[in-house]
Amino acid sequence: MKKRGLLAAMAAVVAMVSVGASMAQAEDPKEIVFIFQKQKDPAKIQADADKLASRLSTEVGVPVKAIVPGDYSASVQALVSKKADFAYVSSLPFLLARRDGKATLLLAEVRRDAAGTERTEYSSLFVVAKDSPIQSVDELLKKTKELRMCFTSPTSTSGYIMPYYRMVKEGVLEKRQDPKTIFQSVSFGGGYSQALEQILAGRADVACVSDYVLEGARVDNYLNAEQREKLRIVGKTDGVPTHLICARDGLSDELKSKMKAALLKVSAEEPELLADVYGASAFKEVDEQQHVQQAIDAIDFIGLPIEGLAK
Repeated sequence: MKKRGLLAAMAAVVAMVSVGASMAQAEDPKEIVFIFQKQKDPAKIQADADKLASRLSTEVGVPVKAIVPGDYSASVQALVSKKADFAYVSSLPFLLARRDGKATLLLAEVRRDAAGTERTEYSSLFVVAKDSPIQSVDELLKKTKELRMCFTSPTSTSGYIMPYYRMVKEGVLEKRQDPKTIFQSVSFGGGYSQALEQILAGRADVACVSDYVLEGARVDNYLNAEQREKLRIVGKTDGVPTHLICARDGLSDELKSKMKAALLKVSAEEPELLADVYGASAFKEVDEQQHVQQAIDAIDFIGLPIEGLAK
């Protein structure tokens, strides 16, 4: 009797393990939702993202649907709520999704800078109109009360976090101080192109964006030559981690491995698909914590009130 009881108990444990494994496997979607962070004209990035999604569908063996949310925080919310499975985002949205939804980093993008050097970090720019009297960041920071600032987004690393960090280091802002208290006005463009368009339209005097929007081989992804000619870079802040591919919590290791392999294959065989989306030249495996550490350090230094952004 004792032997039969032990066997029955073991069988029950095996059954529970099997059910648990099945439930874990069942979490993998029949259609993968892949978020692409908004950076430029939404219609243009959607078309480019659809091309990449089509190729990934073939490689992974599961339909991949590309979605471009209206703002950065929506990318975070989609990962946390498990309405999206993978996302191509910058470091701050990833950190929020990791904090609130246990997202994990799969790959980081490699970018070629204006000199052709491949990097996994880039610079944040302060940009003004070509005919602006402002000639340097020092001059800009001395005249903030006269200037209308347009950041990219509150969850943009290069378009908000790094310039905020620079202003705190320069003593213009206190930690956690609202930039609205030092500028004539503050707005958010919602994307790199849109932030710069505020200057072109005469609604802002300064904008903060990524360096690859105005430098490098893929600047036409964001503005045309005539528009760029009307703008001028007055300063750079280095150390922004490149964008990354992350996965939501709950996906199987098998699916994540398939997606990583597919992205690396596309990176090697059709790099133009990546370049068309955000201007990246390749993907590579990196240490998760090391890649995002500079963003973490900046956030810690400025004491940015990011709590609740993904709630």
